Amino acid sequence: MNKFFVSTPLGYELTTLADMKECWPYLLGKDAKAHSLSFPEVEVLQGGLEFETELFAAVQLNFFLKTANRVLLRMTSFRTKDLPKFYQKFKSLPWREYLSHGKVEWEVAAQKSRLNNEKRLQESAEKALSELFPGTPADAEFCGSIYVRMEDDLCTVSLDATGEHLHKRGWSILKGEAPLRETIAAYLLKEMIGEATPAETREVTLMDPMMGAGTFLTEARSLFQGQFQREYAFQKWKKTPKLFQSPSFIFNYDLPPSILFKAFVGMDIEEKMLKVVKENFGEVENQIKAQEKDRFQPVSLTLQHQNAMTGEKPATSHLWMILNPPYGERLSSEGLGGLKGLSHELCRRYQPEKIGILFPEKEKLTNVPNGYLLEKEVKINNGGLRCLFTLLTRL
Repeated sequence: MNKFFVSTPLGYELTTLADMKECWPYLLGKDAKAHSLSFPEVEVLQGGLEFETELFAAVQLNFFLKTANRVLLRMTSFRTKDLPKFYQKFKSLPWREYLSHGKVEWEVAAQKSRLNNEKRLQESAEKALSELFPGTPADAEFCGSIYVRMEDDLCTVSLDATGEHLHKRGWSILKGEAPLRETIAAYLLKEMIGEATPAETREVTLMDPMMGAGTFLTEARSLFQGQFQREYAFQKWKKTPKLFQSPSFIFNYDLPPSILFKAFVGMDIEEKMLKVVKENFGEVENQIKAQEKDRFQPVSLTLQHQNAMTGEKPATSHLWMILNPPYGERLSSEGLGGLKGLSHELCRRYQPEKIGILFPEKEKLTNVPNGYLLEKEVKINNGGLRCLFTLLTRL
């Protein structure tokens, strides 16, 4: 058994825990069949989840967690106030079981400790690795990332199992201006779905009337599917289970059907964004098709170059809307009365069963549109801006 830490944005911890519980039954065992491990006891901490389980199970969480940042293998935790002890402890760890050589990337943080010089800590750890892996070429590629955290004289050393941040799904080929991070989009979609069952959501058309690069649409299409096409750091480890070194391992998963919504509609006043969304959504479809093969069913995507306030309305009886509108002066100049007016106009014009809008916190909705109930307000940090995801439900 190994200890792991799944890091999350602040406030996402319980949603990521729910993600973990949802995907746990579908993980593979060493024999490439469904595993028999019980769900671990998880400690919910600020900014993440800590638990113990088998290595082969934990690394698979990289494929499925949509609201997490990364998965870290805890190598050790120990108390120390002097550099020689840190050096000896660090060098004694089983790095040869994971790393192919000694060139790694570093994340070192130290506070409230006797050892608070981050540069000296990194130099000491580098010296230990150079002695464990003599002769590492200077031009070698990085073979891993090591995290060293020193706080209150407690040192925690972790090895990154993820690599690039998990919001980099491997299918958003093109981006627009000020793109919404995929982890935020997934989190908000899960908040919007709430207790709705798959049978209920499959009757729904999901619409983003100000879609930008279409992050809400692509995340909704892939919300409960694995991300197998991109590379992960653990796949370079010497100790990686052989199962995950073959691209065919993805066909061993017995995942539920990928269709979550009946259809998707996107609108934008920038014509160039239609091509961006079409290509990004198409890449998601291609990757799901590669996983599902004969079981794959495409879904309807309708993209419209128009102003959502004046253009054609989709003909559907079950419409949900979700959007991250521009926060600048544009909406006010269009006579909508800013973001607050936007919510009223969208509800009046489209009468969606649900509508979720990401507002700056200072634009908090105080007057709910007629015929709607304020279901929830979720606090979100969107690129450093404090926001509220305001979810309205039609009465």
